[in-house]
Amino acid sequence: MYINLNYVATLLTVLLKLWSGTLKYTQINYNTYLSLKRQGQYVLFGIWHGELFPLCYIHRSQDIRALVSPSQDGEIIAQILKKLGYDLARGSSHRTGVRALVSMIKSFRSNPKDMVITLDGPTGPRHKIKDGILYLAYKLNLPILPARVRMDKRFVFKKSWDKFELPYPFSTCRICYGDPVWVKDLDKLDNYKNVLYEQMESIYGR
Repeated sequence: MYINLNYVATLLTVLLKLWSGTLKYTQINYNTYLSLKRQGQYVLFGIWHGELFPLCYIHRSQDIRALVSPSQDGEIIAQILKKLGYDLARGSSHRTGVRALVSMIKSFRSNPKDMVITLDGPTGPRHKIKDGILYLAYKLNLPILPARVRMDKRFVFKKSWDKFELPYPFSTCRICYGDPVWVKDLDKLDNYKNVLYEQMESIYGR
């Protein structure tokens, strides 16, 4: 059966906007990001896949470039993000991962802008940081800015690999931003992963 993905994406985008419009957002340590922007510094937002929903809305229309999987599910997500004002790069952490990173490097150098990547990729494992964002941060000399979401009332899709979290309508979402992580040595990726993971854990409690 033929499915019009653009129609589905349009419908889901409308629903997302209506749903998100009921939420109360609080941004914690957002001045860290604003300070970097005042210095003319672009950033790589690092987020967990399961906390996508509130972040897609709060950072809409900021001309951020997002890395999205080339799968059919990724196509729907890509169209939703495009309708929300995001620029897109397509690729995953698997077969097309290297190609996607090369594409993001080239697109940044020709048209620099902030970017966002899910730290645990499009398929997990959950909360396991992949190498891609660290390599990208090193090649482009950009800081990784960790960001997390605390939802006071939420539904958790426990059977999904990322335990995707959907905030209840009219609930509160606390968007917590960490301190920038600069990657200066590719031989120490595991160290940077530990630093970044610890940041993601610590800012969740703010």
